[in-house]
Amino acid sequence: MKKNDENTDANKSSSLNSESCSVPSKDPVQVFCRLRTLPEEYQSCIKLLSPTTLTLTASSKTGRKKCNYVFKHIFTSCAGQRELFEHVALPLLEDLVQGKNGLLFTYGVTGSGKTYTLTGEPPMPGVMPRCINTLFNSIADYQAQKLLIKSDRTNGFEVQGENDALEDRLVQIKPRTTKMKTVKRGGGDAKNNYENDGTKLRRVNENNLYAVFISYTEIYNNTVYDLLDETAGKVLQAKVIREDSQKRMYVNGVVEVEVKSAAEAFELFCIGRKRKRMGHTILNAESSRSHSAFNIRVVQLQKDRSHLMVGQLSLVDLAGSERCSRTQNTGMRLKEASSINNSLMSLRTCLGILRENQLNDANKLVPYRGSRLTLLFKNYFEGEGNVRMIVCINPSIKDCEENLQVLKFAEMTQDVKTPKAESRYAPSKYKTPSKTTKQTPSTQSLSSQTPSTRTPSTQTSATSQVKKAISFGPKIPSVKLNMENPQENVMVLDNLMKVLHARRQKRERNRQELAMQEQHLRKRLLCLKKEKQANRNLNTKITNLDTSNEKLSANNKELQDTIRTLQNTIDEKNLRINQDRLEREKVRQKLILQSEQMKQELDERLEQQRARLQAAMRIKETKIQKVKEILKSDTMSACASEQEVKIVQEMATPGTPVPARRHRRLRSDSEVWLKYNVIYPVPRVATIPEEEEID
Repeated sequence: MKKNDENTDANKSSSLNSESCSVPSKDPVQVFCRLRTLPEEYQSCIKLLSPTTLTLTASSKTGRKKCNYVFKHIFTSCAGQRELFEHVALPLLEDLVQGKNGLLFTYGVTGSGKTYTLTGEPPMPGVMPRCINTLFNSIADYQAQKLLIKSDRTNGFEVQGENDALEDRLVQIKPRTTKMKTVKRGGGDAKNNYENDGTKLRRVNENNLYAVFISYTEIYNNTVYDLLDETAGKVLQAKVIREDSQKRMYVNGVVEVEVKSAAEAFELFCIGRKRKRMGHTILNAESSRSHSAFNIRVVQLQKDRSHLMVGQLSLVDLAGSERCSRTQNTGMRLKEASSINNSLMSLRTCLGILRENQLNDANKLVPYRGSRLTLLFKNYFEGEGNVRMIVCINPSIKDCEENLQVLKFAEMTQDVKTPKAESRYAPSKYKTPSKTTKQTPSTQSLSSQTPSTRTPSTQTSATSQVKKAISFGPKIPSVKLNMENPQENVMVLDNLMKVLHARRQKRERNRQELAMQEQHLRKRLLCLKKEKQANRNLNTKITNLDTSNEKLSANNKELQDTIRTLQNTIDEKNLRINQDRLEREKVRQKLILQSEQMKQELDERLEQQRARLQAAMRIKETKIQKVKEILKSDTMSACASEQEVKIVQEMATPGTPVPARRHRRLRSDSEVWLKYNVIYPVPRVATIPEEEEID
């Protein structure tokens, strides 16, 4: 396994809206290894050679050669959570407050300690709680007012005025209280008091205002869900991955909650963790059935509110790869395992093509869209941030084969290099005033000014306009009576009476107008109440429809499982039928072959018998012909004739017959009669040769 290349290039200084024309340097993906504690009764398949090197020792039956694997650093079972955080996550957190993006994901087989590494326990916090505590320890005194910076729902942020922020805070108080009560009622672990060791970041810009936003998503069966979605309904709605104006991938419509303390972040994490898909398998009692991503976004706003900078840290807990032969999953668990393995294989394929392109200077298309997992984080592999991976390994000999595949994936990942990320400021976007508020041209001109740009003169003019809007008629003049001139006093009092009378008329008109407005407001409230009731009814119907939809989905899944089981049974029976047909065909072919062989043997025997009979007939004919020639010959000598007569007599006169030499030609000794047939001749029977009889 190749060692990680360490780049010694100097860091580039980031300037306001500056773009570098040179080719950006690249850093390899840093891969760390963590070994889980192994009980004493289990045998280990991992041997540690150095703080960065280990070897995988398999049993002698496999016959596999020992291979050494090199990592950036190897954390043994004795290493604590703090040591791992300082080596792996703290540099990513330093980059986060500098406006850079980072990705940290855990990889390994099921039950190897991935979730524990990221989450930990309250006495021993993992990577995520330590990141949250360290971040708020560093920026606690430099946070912006809540809701001053707001998400624009398109992967960006906008700055709004003080009044709009105040209104949003007032609106958010009641729903937030309800959510907190719901969490407490749901279970006892709503608050996880993770231990805070007081760690702080060294490089924090004290001239900026900070806002922290949290989002929590999961990828279940290759579908993205928002774990912090508070919409009505028990079932989480699927989300779509889209591309923003900067060609960055994001989850459309995801809820990003601004948090002002670590406790609020932990509360959101607990809410999302309860909604995360978990399951029980043979190898792991609490097995993650989905990939989850806990995103921390830090927005920095300059004090003059002209520019802002955004950094994101994604902590990804990948579900563990599984072998169905070991987990013995069926039904939904089998489908989940298949989806998990497919997404991990897609990640491995993308990294393999990236590695091949970089080593061979090729330009193959990387199939990011093969899985939601690779599509969501493709920007990190194209230069949008620093990527680090923690490989969690269970050193048990039972997981030797699975660990081998994990180590091969880690070996390939270390060869992938990503461009260095740069932090840049972007111009601030200001939120437009709400359209529901009726404003006069003068108030529009005032509201268009931000609180920081309003002068005392503009504030005074606004106060005077408000006073004019609530005036009750002409101003009451100051009266000064002259006791020496009663006539003048009468005129002054008459003018005062006219002013008071005008103000009284104005008051009556204001009362009438107020009554009309109250009546209009009551009508409006009644309409709103009806609309609210209608919305409640619709929400109830939607909830009922969702419930019925869940039931139908469950029934559909059961029917699909039944269909799948029956289909498997049919396939097995068809396989048996085909096997029987093959066996019958083999037997038939064998019988045909045997019959042909027997027929061929019979034909050969028949030919041999015919040949023997024909040869015997030819011999007989030859002898008979010779006898005829002898009988017809006139020149035979007397001596010869006498000798021949003697020979004939000797041969013609038989002696005493011997019983053993007699044989019946007909095999009719028993009750079985043989049918005479020319085609199938009678089996040959031992008889007296005809040649001897003739002789």
